[in-house]
Amino acid sequence: MKPFTAEILDQVETLLNIGIALSGEKDHNRLLEMIVTEARRVTGADAGTLYLCEGNHLVFKIIQNETLNIFQGGKGEQINLPPVPMKEENVASWVALHRQAVNFPDVYNAQGFDFSGPKNYDKLTGYRTGSMLVVPLCNHEDEIIGVLQLINARDEKGGYKAFAPHYEKVVTSLASQAAIALTNMQFMQDIENLFRSFVEVMATAIDARTPYNANHTRRVASLCQRITAMLNQVTEGYWGVQYFDEERIEQLVMAAWLHDVGKIAVPLTVMNKSTRLEERLELVLQRLDYIAANLQIQSLQARLRGDDYCDLDDELSKVEKARALILRVNDPATVVTPEIVQELIHIKEHVYQDRSGQSRPWLTPEEVEALSVARGTLTEEERRVMEDHVQFTNRMLAKIPFTRKYKDVPYWAGIHHEHLDGKGYPMGLQGDAIPPEGRILALLDIFDALTAADRPYKKGMSPEDALRIMNYMVRDGKLDGELLAHFSASRVWEDLD
Repeated sequence: MKPFTAEILDQVETLLNIGIALSGEKDHNRLLEMIVTEARRVTGADAGTLYLCEGNHLVFKIIQNETLNIFQGGKGEQINLPPVPMKEENVASWVALHRQAVNFPDVYNAQGFDFSGPKNYDKLTGYRTGSMLVVPLCNHEDEIIGVLQLINARDEKGGYKAFAPHYEKVVTSLASQAAIALTNMQFMQDIENLFRSFVEVMATAIDARTPYNANHTRRVASLCQRITAMLNQVTEGYWGVQYFDEERIEQLVMAAWLHDVGKIAVPLTVMNKSTRLEERLELVLQRLDYIAANLQIQSLQARLRGDDYCDLDDELSKVEKARALILRVNDPATVVTPEIVQELIHIKEHVYQDRSGQSRPWLTPEEVEALSVARGTLTEEERRVMEDHVQFTNRMLAKIPFTRKYKDVPYWAGIHHEHLDGKGYPMGLQGDAIPPEGRILALLDIFDALTAADRPYKKGMSPEDALRIMNYMVRDGKLDGELLAHFSASRVWEDLD
């Protein structure tokens, strides 16, 4: 066996360190840049180019040239060079097609390939392309995903020399590690994209169950994206010390998509309740019709017997007044005052005889309760059922094994109804116990609920009217006033579909 030289040991250690660094890098663009930088460092190359395969072309992703001080693509910016078609005469394409490395001492004396590209580049820039080492990037399934091209190995005197033959194996090994790292990163990205798509589809399907929520989740998610970009510009106060990096924004937007997932467990009779009586109204009206008809029959029978009977017109007038009041109060736009409640109770005290001869009230206690809701359409029991959607959200999300990147999503999604005064639900969090993300979701959820035009029980408010109501909520200690001020000034809701 040949003894390991110090140089070989150094190269092995370097490759191991590079492999560790490549596997630890989470940013796609930085990973691409690292591949070229480390390959240049190991080989002493002055320049390098990384292509990735996209369809039938190789696309420029990273360009580095130390002599010309050119470093492009490391921040994800697009490189303004046309893609290289997969044709045999182009050296990078040949390497991709044949999955073999090539090593040219001097491209100007090389045969069999079209080097017009590097030569034209040299004419434009004054650079001199000499030696070139080109290796394929193949993943663990031997699929070609890109090509790494190194140019001009530097010698001890500052000039250029050919790439030593053993560098072919070194760079090929590095390229293999890089390809695996890129494939793993793409695999993780594909999983995240699949998960995000599933979440959005699921949230959209839940919203589609009812016009009550037709576009609510999508709008809140879009507002989260916009408000975080705005808040990153704030430099003072509570929000001046908050910074929303890409990962934090992704978590918040994911929480927005999932914040109402628990509504899948809320009955549609509650979700879709657009009036106070809803389908019971028809039964109440039929009952009043029966009462009116019965009064007319009783009056006619009394006359036939020659008996005195109460004033029929007066009795029928009471029925019609009851009908008019019920129809008016059934509309959620009507604010039910204590005086109206007393009128409803008085109607309930009227009785009639059903077909079996039993006495029945004109309105049942359940109907009076429904019609007595001061604002909106939900009774206290129905409101509790609706509020339980947060508990269902928490239970559902607890069963999902979120990755570390999305570890805070379940908690943030489950606190979008918490208020700073501690009177929110389900946990009754107060003040600083509510994190910035919870404050943002609470504010945006309320704003969209007030301005939404797709709610069955009310017309959408103008943003100005909604902000006025939300300022009252700030005054009552429920919402973050500083956040609302930034939100109001930014007008990030404008042009939102």
